[in-house]
Amino acid sequence: MSISSAHAPISASHSCSSEVFGIYFGYKTALQIVRAARGRPLAKLSGARHAVPERALGKSRIEEAIRRVESAYLDVPLERPAHVLVGSPSRCRASGEYALHVCTSRFKGDSFLRLGDGICASAPALAFIQEAARCEDEISLIELGFELCGTYQSWRTGVPTRYRAKPLASVRALSDYVSDNPSVRGSGKAARALRYLADGSASPRETKQALVLGLPMGYGGHGLGIPRMNYEVRANAAARAISGRSSFRCDLCWPEHKIDVEYQSREWHEGEASRLADSRRTNALMAMGWTVIGVTNDELESFAATEGIAQTIRRHLGKRLQVRVSDYHARKLKLRRQLCLPSNE
Repeated sequence: MSISSAHAPISASHSCSSEVFGIYFGYKTALQIVRAARGRPLAKLSGARHAVPERALGKSRIEEAIRRVESAYLDVPLERPAHVLVGSPSRCRASGEYALHVCTSRFKGDSFLRLGDGICASAPALAFIQEAARCEDEISLIELGFELCGTYQSWRTGVPTRYRAKPLASVRALSDYVSDNPSVRGSGKAARALRYLADGSASPRETKQALVLGLPMGYGGHGLGIPRMNYEVRANAAARAISGRSSFRCDLCWPEHKIDVEYQSREWHEGEASRLADSRRTNALMAMGWTVIGVTNDELESFAATEGIAQTIRRHLGKRLQVRVSDYHARKLKLRRQLCLPSNE
């Protein structure tokens, strides 16, 4: 397997006679490894169905595998405890370095990635189901799904925050994998979360804005429907003349209603040149009949401002406010707390 020269490849000196005697990493540990690879190819484990090893290979072998993976792939250490999959209860006990997860399922589809020398990691779709199995907060699981299908990374997958990252999955790929593995523990929770995922979110703040506006009222959202994220709109002749651009990316978009909600982060919207480009972009979209609504970081932080923005979007969507859940106000405040947004009014 080819690995960047910045990292030493995993040695084949301890090659096993059969993959079933290897060490398999799962859960968040697998996501951290795959993220850290940063586009370097990880081969899929061949075969129609896969099962994890019946037993772990012992404390020293597991800890050795952790060190080798860190040396080969990571700029930062694996989070401890690392998550290791075994097919049955083992005499090898967990330690501060790793936790063992008994997994008796046989998996269909592309479930594991080969790291070399009998070491494998769960593919992102399987790791998502595994995280669903141990996640008590559905909102946190939805945020993880947005990140896997988005173009950013964060400590949610065990790596430093970075933007313009390559997505690890897509909503379609996650849905297909969950459908193919309905009996795997966590697949039911994963399927429920998938109803509210979208591809293409560019930042954690965009994700939070989409969930506050789009989730059903039962979750404390405004029930506007999950928007399309960073949706591409082709410019017509008038829009091209105004902006000099052939297309636009809309942060949060309801394309059927020509509504574009722009999250105006400080990082990307400061400076006179940026303000001028934003103005031309807005005027160009409006020339094509679009409604453009800007949302600043301060407005996202404000409960009252978010309420006003949601009302504006609802009006343009032509939706009437019909509250059919009890304690709706309390649910909205709870959702904001779950998303680590201020809930003060």
